[in-house]
This record gives sequence, C-alpha cells and structure tokens, in this order.
Amino acid sequence: MNGSLLHDVVTNNARWAPNVPALIFEGRCWTWAEFNEQVQALRRGLVRHGVRRGTRVAVLDRNSDRYVFLHYALASLGAVICPINSLLRAPEITYILERLSAHLLVTSTEFRALAEKSREPMATAPICVTYGLGLTNDLDWLDIADGPDRSDWPSPESWDDPHMILFTSGTTGRPKGAVISHRRTVVDGMAASAAFGIRRGDVLFNYLPLFHTGAWDYLKLVFMNQGTAVLVPHFDPDEAIRLIAQHRCNIMFGVPVVLRRMTESPLWAEADMSSLRTLAYGNYDTSNFLDAMLAAFRAKGAKEVQALFPYGLTEGGPFVTIARPYDTQGHPNTVGTPLPGVSVAILDDAGAELPLGEVGEICVKSAALMSGYLDMPEETQQTFAHGWMHTGDLGRMDASGFLQVVDRKKDMVRTGGENVYAREVEQTLVTHPSIAEAAVVGLPDADYGEMVVAAVIAQPGQTIDPAEVIAFVRQRIAGFKTPKRVVQCNDLPRTITGKIAKNILKAELLQGQGHG
Repeated sequence: MNGSLLHDVVTNNARWAPNVPALIFEGRCWTWAEFNEQVQALRRGLVRHGVRRGTRVAVLDRNSDRYVFLHYALASLGAVICPINSLLRAPEITYILERLSAHLLVTSTEFRALAEKSREPMATAPICVTYGLGLTNDLDWLDIADGPDRSDWPSPESWDDPHMILFTSGTTGRPKGAVISHRRTVVDGMAASAAFGIRRGDVLFNYLPLFHTGAWDYLKLVFMNQGTAVLVPHFDPDEAIRLIAQHRCNIMFGVPVVLRRMTESPLWAEADMSSLRTLAYGNYDTSNFLDAMLAAFRAKGAKEVQALFPYGLTEGGPFVTIARPYDTQGHPNTVGTPLPGVSVAILDDAGAELPLGEVGEICVKSAALMSGYLDMPEETQQTFAHGWMHTGDLGRMDASGFLQVVDRKKDMVRTGGENVYAREVEQTLVTHPSIAEAAVVGLPDADYGEMVVAAVIAQPGQTIDPAEVIAFVRQRIAGFKTPKRVVQCNDLPRTITGKIAKNILKAELLQGQGHG
C-alpha cells in the first residue's frame, strides 16, 4: 500500500470521534460510529453479490445517505462507484453502462423505469438494485445492505487503484469516463483542506448532486477533518435557509442562481446565517453580484463570511488553484495560486510555455490528477500531451503566480481572423446597469466566419435596448469584440451546478428561440 486510502477516513473517525455527527440527511443524524457500521454492513452484502476488487457499480439516484455509505463501502473493497447523471435520457445512460460493463446498477423507485429502459438494449445488462419496493427480477437494497461476515475481504492493492469513474458532460462529444484513484482524492483533499481553511468539526451544507465531482470533493474536506455534512436530495432555497441555521453550517458552495434564490425566499427575512464562514463561489464574473450577496448574508448574521474562488475540473483534482479574499484585492479577476503540490503552466498549441501575461492553455501537473479516460488511450494521450494535463481552459499568469481564467478554448469566438474571448465580453456586458447576467457565443457568419452574439438577462424592472447595449460595449472594448446581436432572455440554459450551458444556448439562438 502506497498511502492513505479514501475509506480510511471512516474507520479513523469511528475510532477517534465515534459520537461526532458525520452525516445528516432528512432528519436522520448518523454519528461516525454509525456511519462505519453502515459501511461494514454494505461491504458484507456487496461481496455476497459478487463485488470484488475492480468491480464497477453504477448509481442512478438522487442524493441520499445510503448513496454516500455505498461509495465508501465500495472503495474499501477496491471496487469502483460510477455515478450517473439522473438528468440524462435512456440512450445516454445505455452508452455509459455499456462503457462501464457495470456489475450492478443501484437505483430507486423514482428512477426505476429509466433504469429499465436504459438496460433494455444491452446484450449484457447490469443487475438492478432498487431501493424501495422490491420489483420482479430486481435485487432490493436490503439484499446488499447486509450479509454474513467473512475473513477474505477484497481490498485495494494500491492507492493508485480507482475508486470512482465520473463521466464528463460531453459538451464536445460523447461523454468520457474520468478514472479517479484513491491517490488523486486523498492528496487533493489534504492540500485543499489547508487552502480552504477547513477546521476540525466544520459543518458543510451540500446540495450538489452526487453524480458531480464537486459533491464528493467538498464532502471529503469535512470528512477528513472529523466534520459533518448536511446533505439534501436537491436544492431548495427554503430548506437551505432552515438547515444552515439548524445545524450551524460553516461552509457551502454557491453559484449565482443558488444565492439569488436564497435571498429571494420568503424565509430570508428571518434567516439566521450567523454560522456561515466560507462561501466557495463558483463563478468568475466581475459584476457586483457577489458583493451584493455577501452583504445580504452579513446582514443575516454572517459577519465573518468570506468568499473563496476555487478553480479546477473533474480531471484535475478537482482543486487546482484557489483565490482567498485577500488575494482578490490586489489581483482582480484572479482564481488565485496553485494548491500545494500543484504546478500550473500556460502553454501554446505546440506545448511551449508562454511568457507571463500571454494567453494560452492552462495546463497542470500534480499527484491529484485523474488516471486517464476509461478505455480511451488516444484521448488520454492528448489530454496529457507534453507532460502536462491540458484543461481546455485559456488563461494567463502574472508575475506573482496568480492565475486568471480567460475563457474556455471552445468558447473562444473566431471572427474576421481575430480571437474574441467570450468571458471578456461578458465581463463588459455585466457592467451595464440594466444587465444582470450575460453569456456570449459565436454564431456562423458568411463574411467573418463567426459573429459575436450576446444573450442577456435584465435587472429586475429593466428592459434591454440592444442598440444601446452594443454602443455601450463598443465604447469599452474593440469593435471586433462587440456583439453584433444582443438577445434579451428570461433565463439561460444551465448545467446542474448552475453554470451556463453554452452548447444548448448556441443551439437555441441558431433556432431563434433565445431561451426567453
């Protein structure tokens, strides 16, 4: 064994903090001793049903305590959990299941029909395990929830064994399965705990779905520090306000749509946010939105709350850099400096490092990277070209080692031979007093190859004059960067974490829908 393994945190916490709350879900509080008992029971049941080192178990379900227990039980056996996005359609899930060759598919009655439809086309389908009502030809959750004790437990052979496969969103093609090792998760957790300022016994409020890397990687930060996670099936602003106050949560991850919905809730008037210390902010805009949100939280008792700006990706830790509150004062728009043990370089297309201040691809070296893409050697080789992991993000580094994310490579608009970074245009648009949020994409143009198009959401009570907005932007950035079209929308299509889904937005704008 080369180092600490993911599941060691459960046995260690059960030994040294047995009565400390570990996981709170739907009114049930599991101590670390009880958490460990659930994991041990699942180990027995899983082995009885054929799970061994390397076995892949897919999960199609909402957040739950049993989902978390399953993850740690599988890791302790050297098996691999494979969370599946519950928003996918059956053909997309079939594709993932076929790639995985999963032995089990764990689901619930809510998703049972979708699971069955996804299994139908498969020549060799995984055995379905359903939580809830036992159905024909299924295993019930109770079948794997316990089993006879045994002495010959399977286990990981190395901390380079995988414990999870997470499929990317597939916005640039078919989803790819990022293979995540114990090493990646443990090393990243140790570095990120210090960078985030995690304290022993901290309490996390988590609504992020467990098919997303962020959920597992924020959970591990408090778990590795004898802390507690308050888990909900999905985000609800009223429930968030209630649970943060009830359980004295210190930490949460927030994107603009989540924070806005909380402050717009009828319960916000009586909200108690006094326990909240750290807000991990998942957005990089330069509008005054975050300042307004921090002021709103401080007005509800969170006098010391500070925003941290983490940058990362599923394949890369996921934490690569972090900007602390004192960093942003002298380095506007930064996502901070690399975590301990992480190296960052800005490379050109040939793999050469660029001078400070020049824009190129953000590339990473670390012990906390994915092992590669599942059964995709060519894509893995491309991602790790030139000895670095290529993120697909464009950025620049300043002389003090502070990173600024400029854009996604695929979001860059090529118009009339010039490169336009969508984020730069978006950051200009949100300084307009009538604009609350903006997204910029490139659409086909017969003369220039692509034209810059902006979709914008108006501030409450405001209307957008496209011509006036175009003139506003033209006064502030070069004419070739200025949008040729401005479309007002009621909302923008988003990923599950609240980020704007630009591939969907582009398709809607091409169809003239504008999502509004």
